[in-house]
This record gives sequence, structure tokens and C-alpha cells, in this order.
Amino acid sequence: MARRPQKNYTSEDFDSLEGRASKSEQKRAVQRMAALGEQLSELSIKQIQKLPVDERLIDALLDVKEITSFEARRRQFLRVGKLLRNEDESIILSYLTPQQGIKKQAQLSRWVDRILEQGDAAIHEFSKGYNATEKHTLRQHVLRYHRAKNLEATPDELNEERQKVLNYIQQVALLSDQGKSKG
Repeated sequence: MARRPQKNYTSEDFDSLEGRASKSEQKRAVQRMAALGEQLSELSIKQIQKLPVDERLIDALLDVKEITSFEARRRQFLRVGKLLRNEDESIILSYLTPQQGIKKQAQLSRWVDRILEQGDAAIHEFSKGYNATEKHTLRQHVLRYHRAKNLEATPDELNEERQKVLNYIQQVALLSDQGKSKG
């Protein structure tokens, strides 16, 4: 079998892949969204109906309440997770985070500041306390923040990148807490 010629990659080739999630990362994101969907389904029917999201998502969440089969529920949560990808994470988290309390929110915000400041050391320490942490994904969020900072992004753009880190950390905290309560 003949060897394929070696392609000389340019920095443009890598730049085009910059910020793109790997397949594994995409799968983990779907699983995270499905887990958030599970938590959303635990809200009351009135709370679900008041969610400022697509009607299909509300219907899917209400359908979960009627499904008793384990496998059917699992598939429904995957569907909910896919529908959640089209929604604003901040809005979804704002409905779930009151369960954590103000003290927990302040603690998570301090974690964000620390992680953005200290990098890998803080990420490692955070992941010890929150077992749902995917270090690679968190590093990617941090790298995007620092890249924006180095490119002298506007304060609004920097705030947006920080918010993405906070959203991820809130998701991880919710999922880690969920794992502890089930265990």
C-alpha cells in the first residue's frame, strides 16, 4: 500500500479548527444538557409552563412527567437535551440555580475568578470538589477568555466569555450536586 504524501499544515489550518468542539466534547455537552433537562423536569408543571423557551421544549418536559418506562425516559431526556441546545443557557440556569442558593452562587462566582486567574491549578482543585467537571472543556472556556483578553476584546466581549465560564461551572455544580443527592 502506498503512503499518502505528507501534507504541510499551515497555521491557517489550525486556526480554522480553533474553538471547534471535538466529537467527544459534543457528546458530553448533549449528556450535560440531558442531565439539565432531568433537573428541569423536576420543576412543577406551572414552573415548566412559565419557562421562556420554545413550546416544543415545554411539551417535551411535560411529556417526561407522564413517562414511566426507564428507556423511554432516557430517550426523552436526550430529546430534551437536543432541544436545550437551541436555548440560552443563562436563562435555563437562572431557573435551576435558585435551588443552589445565593451563598452557593457567590462561591461559584469566586471559583470563576480564581480559575481565570490561576488556570490549571485552580481547575484541578475545582474538579476535585465537583465530580462532573470535564477539565478539557473547562480549559477550553478559559483559553477562549484569555484569547479574547489578549486580542483586546471589548469589556462586553470579555464579560460574555466570563459568563460562558460561569455557565459551565454552574452546570457542573448542578450536575455534581445531583450526583451526590442520588448517591
